[in-house]
Amino acid sequence: MIQSIPQPPERFLLGNLNELDTNNFLQSLERLQKLYGSIYRLNILGRKVVVVSSQELVNAVCDESKFDKKVAEALLQIRALAGDGLFTAHTSEPNWKLAHNILIPAFGAQAIRNMFPEMMDIVSQLILRWERFAGEEIDVCDNFTRLTLDTIALCSFDYRFNSFYQEKMHRFVDAMVNILIESGKRVQRLPLQNMLMIGTNRKFHDDIAYIHELCDEIVKQRREHPNDVNDLLNRMINGRDNVTGYQLSDENIRYQMVTFLIAGHETTSGLLSFVFYYLLKNPNALQKAQSEVDQYDEITLDTLSKLKYIDAVLKETLRLQSTAPLFSLQSKEDKVMLPGGYEIYKDDMIFVLLSQLHRDPKVWDRPEEFLPERMLNGGFENLPENAWKPFGNGQRSCIGRPFAMQESLLAVAMILKHFYIDLVDPSYDLRVKQTLTIKPDGFKIRVRSRRRVKILLNSEIKMTEPTLNHVISTNTNKLRPISILFGSNAGSCESFAGTLASEAPLHGFNATVHTLDSVVGSLPDDHPVIIITSSYEGKPCDNAKQFVAYLASKPTLKIQYAVFGAGHHDWVSTYQKIPIYIDEMLEKVGGTRIIERGVGDAAGDFFGTFEAWKENLFKVLRNTASIQPIVNDEILKIELVHTSKNNRVQMIDVGFVKENKVLTVASELGPAKRHIEIELPKGQTYRVGDYLAILPRNPVQLVHRVLERFNLSIDAQIKIHSLVDTFLPTSGPVSVFEVLSDYVELTQPISRKQLETLAVLCKDEKEQRQLTSISDDTYQMEILDKHVSTLDILELYPSCELSFSQYLRMLPSLRTRQYSISSSPLWNSEVVTLTLDIIDSPALSGHGRYHGVSSNYLANLKKGDRLHCTIRASDAGFHLPKDTTTPVVMFAAGTGIAPFRGFIQERAAQLTSNINMKDRSN
Repeated sequence: MIQSIPQPPERFLLGNLNELDTNNFLQSLERLQKLYGSIYRLNILGRKVVVVSSQELVNAVCDESKFDKKVAEALLQIRALAGDGLFTAHTSEPNWKLAHNILIPAFGAQAIRNMFPEMMDIVSQLILRWERFAGEEIDVCDNFTRLTLDTIALCSFDYRFNSFYQEKMHRFVDAMVNILIESGKRVQRLPLQNMLMIGTNRKFHDDIAYIHELCDEIVKQRREHPNDVNDLLNRMINGRDNVTGYQLSDENIRYQMVTFLIAGHETTSGLLSFVFYYLLKNPNALQKAQSEVDQYDEITLDTLSKLKYIDAVLKETLRLQSTAPLFSLQSKEDKVMLPGGYEIYKDDMIFVLLSQLHRDPKVWDRPEEFLPERMLNGGFENLPENAWKPFGNGQRSCIGRPFAMQESLLAVAMILKHFYIDLVDPSYDLRVKQTLTIKPDGFKIRVRSRRRVKILLNSEIKMTEPTLNHVISTNTNKLRPISILFGSNAGSCESFAGTLASEAPLHGFNATVHTLDSVVGSLPDDHPVIIITSSYEGKPCDNAKQFVAYLASKPTLKIQYAVFGAGHHDWVSTYQKIPIYIDEMLEKVGGTRIIERGVGDAAGDFFGTFEAWKENLFKVLRNTASIQPIVNDEILKIELVHTSKNNRVQMIDVGFVKENKVLTVASELGPAKRHIEIELPKGQTYRVGDYLAILPRNPVQLVHRVLERFNLSIDAQIKIHSLVDTFLPTSGPVSVFEVLSDYVELTQPISRKQLETLAVLCKDEKEQRQLTSISDDTYQMEILDKHVSTLDILELYPSCELSFSQYLRMLPSLRTRQYSISSSPLWNSEVVTLTLDIIDSPALSGHGRYHGVSSNYLANLKKGDRLHCTIRASDAGFHLPKDTTTPVVMFAAGTGIAPFRGFIQERAAQLTSNINMKDRSN
């Protein structure tokens, strides 16, 4: 029975052009796939397109007896650069068959093996460069572009771009990228628009001319200085077709050179970039890959064939991120029937959407997860036909596949052999940038040499966390070293680590602060190691995943250590899970515990517990090292000045409020609820079920209370001087209003230790007795349960003579708040909605009203206001099933209804696309 192919509603003249984002074409196709299923039709300015993505349908259209490659519109634009080269030629063109016959032998098994020395030459340059810049930020895509461009040029044409010896990328790369981007944009413009863009056209043709001149110069040099190297260029110049005896023309040699220089580096650099993203996000896989490399003293040609796991990593990466994300076909016949009763016509252009083919739930178990193991032990060989197609189809598939795989195997193995690798931003989630290929956007790493571990412990490792610089002392040579390691997503553990490090010099210690991941393989055994971490949905924090995987491998570690764990007891099954695991594993592998693990409960005296544990830790460390504490009552000084300076915290990216409306007003049934729409910072994307992290500001009313208590004017300017490192701004004058609004937690419940301090400072004996009478038994009920802050106590006990500088020292840094997103990207991929309660009620302390810091900050934002926010990915299990026919039962616990609104919105968007969900495969 013939079935109609689903299609979005058309618009006059434009057809379905409005459905496609010119800057995110691939993302647009993926969005439509979620709405319309594994086959759908588009009309793009009169061009008929059919997009297929299930293995069953792709297998049908990959039948070369019925279908052939179709040179898509974007590739037709690139013919201005690459002419009838192998990639852009029509199969019917004579030069395609001629070049194919002549050049195929250049990529045979032995020919590729013979290229190993040149490949090693270039990858060694990358290793040396990374050795020199260990500890500094590395732009991953930039470096792998240099690697793959230099490799294809040297192996194929005996030409050196010397990219690793130049600060800027070679002009060839800039010209190529400009051409690829412009070619994609030309397809989505009207012909008249393209004609009128005079400056753009001039740039387009100038870039083409430059690349042609470069290729012609390489050929000229070879003709003037011939050699007997059996490389690709000599085959182009001297090779003959065994059937016809013809040779390639000079013009076609130029086109083939362009093709190999572009295709030979652009896709492979993307592959390598994605490989290291997935390894860093999956530390167990990284550990396995590094362990495999460590079985061999050096990486040789014969070693590569033994690296089965890394080969599986490459294949799994290509499954999730095929760097050439689609290929196009056309029917050879007037009409072909596909499975399911769908008719394809000869004038249809067929797009095979690889990102969804490679996630077909009928083929791939847990398709969104990175599981290299699925490619091992016959898993890859036993895949259904045409289920994995990153290199294209049949006779028009990429002839450079063996070259790319050998080059990639070598690069990954060499990098893992020489370096430990960390994300610059552990919370980085994949963002993809697209020309005709795809690469990660904004992906940066740091590396540490595995050959210089001891040096790193004492020097370069200090650079791995530039946001923290907690080694504070004028006499650090006399101080004993300690290492403070943290795992943190929300910022509390990082803040604790900073506090611990800033106070270390007062106890005779010189502290360096690192993430847990940054010391994998290089834990010191000559001084104490302090670990502060939490669990995130029962798993390690983003910057502790590699460390936990490293411990699981059971290395021998003779270290002295102490662990403080943070968490919230409401999450019963995962409470303190990772801190407990780290504490117990370190003991099992040979470590010596300094003091018992600290347990910080965010629902209890969180900061007070940490203070008590910290005090005990320093006491034990001092006693062990026979050190006397340094007494200094003026650690923080505040100076009133009269100069203004804007120091608004710039921790995360900026979004914009598009709408902020009341859903329900406050009543006896509950607090007011709001619906807020936020345009995401540029380049950020999300999945339904993700979170939005917000950096709030303290309520104005609360700030005014502090100013009044300390007799400060709202426009007062201060300068902060600190003997220890602090999160407060110390670089120059700053508004006291800004400090109180943007830097400190004003509503944090006062700790037991702080209560004791205030009691001592009370001049009124009655007030002093009242404060002293708050025992451990009454603290929970009278302070924590009622959210009594330091400010509340100061207002209730006015005789307490606490200085403003002492007050600031008592306050923790303002932390980000995380909200479940209540929308689906199928509704709008660039905007998220929040659905939240606004906490504004009489204070349980009996003093004024209690305003939730973040909810009131959000409630007061207006349309057009800026706010600091970023996307945080949710756990893999908190997403809708890939198969839309799978029923879903939702329990609104903890996060309330917000994420489930997003799930329902996603399913609703799919249902309204005129699809029979029961017949959909994905």
